[in-house]
Parts: sequence; structure tokens; C-alpha cells
Amino acid sequence: MAILTAAQVPAGGVDADAIHLAGRHDLIVFPEMANVPYFPVAPALHEWLAETLAGQDEESLFSPYRRLARRTGSYVVAGLCLPGPGLTRNAAVVFDRAGELLPGRGLLSGDATLVYDKTHLCNVRHYGSVFLEDQYFRAGPELVVWDLDFARMGVLICYDRHFPEAWSTLRANDAGIVAVPTASPAGTAPTFLAEMQAMALQQSVYAVVANRAGPESLPGIRTTEYLGRSAVFGPDGSVLNVAGDGLFEQARAPYDPAALDSVRAAMGLATSRRPALYQI
Repeated sequence: MAILTAAQVPAGGVDADAIHLAGRHDLIVFPEMANVPYFPVAPALHEWLAETLAGQDEESLFSPYRRLARRTGSYVVAGLCLPGPGLTRNAAVVFDRAGELLPGRGLLSGDATLVYDKTHLCNVRHYGSVFLEDQYFRAGPELVVWDLDFARMGVLICYDRHFPEAWSTLRANDAGIVAVPTASPAGTAPTFLAEMQAMALQQSVYAVVANRAGPESLPGIRTTEYLGRSAVFGPDGSVLNVAGDGLFEQARAPYDPAALDSVRAAMGLATSRRPALYQI
């Protein structure tokens, strides 16, 4: 069986070359924008970050994750802030076991794509912080799936996870795993794990949720404390593993395709849906 890993890293951005993961891994998921601080809560930082990113090519941003994929022999999902024309990109890319970028398939266009851009931008004033992502990012045009050598996988970035329709679309396109890079602050604690558990159950998928952990102090705002609690959930809604709130923790659990098939057959959710009744 393949091993799924949610890699919890410190808030503020992390150098993937500094990550040392013991044991076997077949899929490693990193948090949202793991290479930079979560700057939408600190507008004064955006211009500096945009200039910093503009001075780097994508390969320099990708290289540490390439090396990690090669070192571990694992697929790697990297949540990254990438330079873009005008606005920066809140995105995810997937590296194969050899460290090469793995193309995914856009679910509207059917075209191959190397980058998934977050499709639902976070514009809320809750959890002790203000998040106005549409000032900094452009929403992605479509959901994307990737074919790994042991499963089909979709990716939802942080706020994307709140939309059941997105999960249903990935499931309808035969995703057995949904990777969720996130940057969720401590204020999400009452619902963070419960929501992901419910989504895994309702869609009969494995969910691999990677979050930041610890404090992040940015110019002009009070310190934001990130929750941690990265986790892996089974297709029956079982909590397979949960990290604590420490830095560089991980949640690891096996992916069992037989369990996926048996849960889907037993629950029958896909065949019991009645789309004609739903008004969305």
C-alpha cells in the first residue's frame, strides 16, 4: 500500500531542502504557499514579495521540491506562491517520483496543465484576521486531476475545501485522493478537522490535509497563530492520523485501494445521488 503524508511546516515560508522526512512516502503534501509568508493578511508585504518573486524564475522555486521528490522517491504536492503577470499566483504543482513536473488534466478544457491555480479566493473577515485574496490573486479557471502510479488525485487549496461542489467534481472524475494544502489559523480549530472528515466521508475519498503551524508576525498586523493539525482521512470518514501543533510534524497513513472500492460499494453514495433534485 502507498503511504500518504501531510507535511506540516512552520508559518512564514519554509526551505524544502531543510525538510527531513523519515520512513517511506509515496505522496507528500505541503501547505498553501509554503515558500512564503501568508501575505494577504499584511498588504504592506505584497509589493516586496511580488518584487522578490519576480526576481526568481520558476525553476529556482521548484528545485527544492524536485530534490525532495528524488530523495524520498515520492510524489510531492507543493503549494506555492508563483510570480504571474500582474497578480501573483496562489497555486499548486505536482512532482513525480523522479522530481519532474507531472502534468494534470483540466476538467473543463480537458487540456494538460502543470499548475493548478486556487479556484475559490478567500474574501472573509473572520477568525481574527482579514483575508482579501482577490486583491492579490486571480482565481483559477478549472479544477485539475493528476494520475499517480497508484491513484488519481485532485487538489483543493485552502478555501477551496469549503465548497462541496468542488469535491463532488473531483470525485465524479474518479479522484481517489484529494490533497488539500492549507494555511488555516488557530481560529478555525472548532471545525477544521470535522469539515475535512465530513468531506472525505461524503465523497468516499482519501483526504490529505497539510497546514502551517506556529506564529507568523508580519508588518502592520498582530501575530497570526496557525493551527497545525495536519491530517489524513479515510474514505469512510475515519481519522487515520493527525499531527499536533508543532513545527515540522507530519501525519502519515496508508492508502488502500481495496478499502476505497469497498467503502464506495457499501455506502453507494455515487449511485444514490439525484441530480435532478438539486438547485445549485
